Amino acid sequence: MDKDFLYDPLLDDELLGDQLMTSAVARIRAKENTLLTDQDLKSLMACPTYSECIQYLLDRGWGPTEHVTPEELLALEKDRMWELIGSLLTAQDAKVFDIFRLSSDFHNLKAAIKESYIQKTVPDVYMEGGTIDVQTLRRCAADADFSALPLVMMRAAEEARDVLFRAGDSQLCDVIIDKACLDSIQKAAEESGNSLLKEYAEFKCAAANINIAIRACRAGKDEEFLKKAFARCSSISTQKLLGSARNGIDAIYEYLEQTVYKDAADAIKESPAAFDRWCDNRMIELIRPQKYNAFTISPLAAYVLAKECEIKSVRLILSGKLNHLPEEKIRERLRESYV
Repeated sequence: MDKDFLYDPLLDDELLGDQLMTSAVARIRAKENTLLTDQDLKSLMACPTYSECIQYLLDRGWGPTEHVTPEELLALEKDRMWELIGSLLTAQDAKVFDIFRLSSDFHNLKAAIKESYIQKTVPDVYMEGGTIDVQTLRRCAADADFSALPLVMMRAAEEARDVLFRAGDSQLCDVIIDKACLDSIQKAAEESGNSLLKEYAEFKCAAANINIAIRACRAGKDEEFLKKAFARCSSISTQKLLGSARNGIDAIYEYLEQTVYKDAADAIKESPAAFDRWCDNRMIELIRPQKYNAFTISPLAAYVLAKECEIKSVRLILSGKLNHLPEEKIRERLRESYV
């Protein structure tokens, strides 16, 4: 196994057969028609009860039966998405989409290390959809031997575990693994040769850096912490962001006003949830033009991102119904639809 990175070198779009790609894009265009629209999400939110929400989704092709939990329903929908992508491309070509699974892998790595630290099994802490088996990660963490993992993940795991077990610093443990995840996403995007995936990775890292700066500033974290946390990024200067963070929240807002992310400041001022929504809506804006790109993997990548955003919105609505949240509270967190 090549331990320089999690995955095999990714294929450039030009290596994909035109006929295969045209056919794949045509099928994705058809599937786009099944995505929930903004009006669909409003109608779902307007359902008086949770059970009526489930029935509304079933009527639109979600789930096999009404007797499922919300998480089972959402997991099934994500599984169907990945099955569709796998059916459209060869196994080698489909590897490019592993870039979207990295977050699950690194999240699960954090969970495994923390479980080994507290020596307890924590229910419902692992995410579905990763490329590395959860039991493998748990075994590595329990044995303190990460040599079975790819090099980037192995190094991050060893450093993060040492920080947690030696100093009990759970936050720094998270930072080390989160940065390794973002660096891996950047590298996967570069190796793909695909412009949309490069934009996706760049925005993912920029948004993470902004969030880190704000949270670290509020928590009084020092410069060394920020240097460890910031991911490589070209659309925003980590050096200027670092300097701004030293001078307080308002200085971060002032710096953001000078960047392409100036709209982020208002969302951050509102709430962490509003910033998360802003990030997802910005991503939808980024991928919408790919509907008209018929000869690359970009429409397929856009569909994956659109579906994941849709699943987030449905999760918010179902959770809100189960917890009897006011409709306006649910509405303010909803993401924009791709269609």
